[in-house]
Amino acid sequence: MDKNWKLVKGRLFIRQGYLLLTAGDERLAQEEPGQFEGAALGLMLLSLGWGLAAIGAWGAAWMLFGDFGLLIMPSLAAAAVMVLWPFRRAAVSLAGRLGGSDPTARGMTAAMLTLVLVLTLLRLNPDVYAAEYSLPWWLAWLRPQTKIYRVLLLMPLWGGWAMIATAQFCRPNGLTEPAVASFARGCGPIRTAVSMGLLLAATIIYFGYLPWWQLSISGAAAASAIAGGWTFSRLCGGLRRDALLAVNLLTQLVFLLAYVANRR
Repeated sequence: MDKNWKLVKGRLFIRQGYLLLTAGDERLAQEEPGQFEGAALGLMLLSLGWGLAAIGAWGAAWMLFGDFGLLIMPSLAAAAVMVLWPFRRAAVSLAGRLGGSDPTARGMTAAMLTLVLVLTLLRLNPDVYAAEYSLPWWLAWLRPQTKIYRVLLLMPLWGGWAMIATAQFCRPNGLTEPAVASFARGCGPIRTAVSMGLLLAATIIYFGYLPWWQLSISGAAAASAIAGGWTFSRLCGGLRRDALLAVNLLTQLVFLLAYVANRR
């Protein structure tokens, strides 16, 4: 009965994605592995929620502090929401992959990654009046007028897709955690391709006000997800949760840097 109840709770996709991103290793090991086979959907829905949370933090700081030049406080607020809450473990994992085993080097790498995130967010502008094609009124609400919000919304989604793509291209082995192996079984080629298509379409539509070479934003993010996932999996000895979390944040940073490079 208890096992059946755990499996029923596992149908709550949001919970699965949340545990995969934020739970400690011991907590994750205590969960029923089979429930994570459907975690890909929860991961993407949760990533959408994280994007909305970052938008809320940015907007609240913008109104509270009245920054209309260099958007320091909104950038700090959005970065804090990301690094200190949903992607805290991802930041630690990425710092570990890039900084090696030395604690000092890992600490310095984590600090540099946070600095890169904040400084790049500072380069964002609302671009409210940038010319673009109009949408029907019943679809207009899906495309925020403030361009910063579009970036903040898409970043976590690309990070979530990077985890799905890595699980698709890198197969589990004896070192793979049971929950991660179950997650990988649910990341089939159809789910990976469909989520990629939807995300690519959303990115092209959102950045339609940029020249045609804005396609390099999606290209850079996709390349980072595939190459980074493959590399981190090799460094971890196989498909491990550490590699999935590291490629999530790496892809988000590459996406953000590519956007800033395109709008200069």
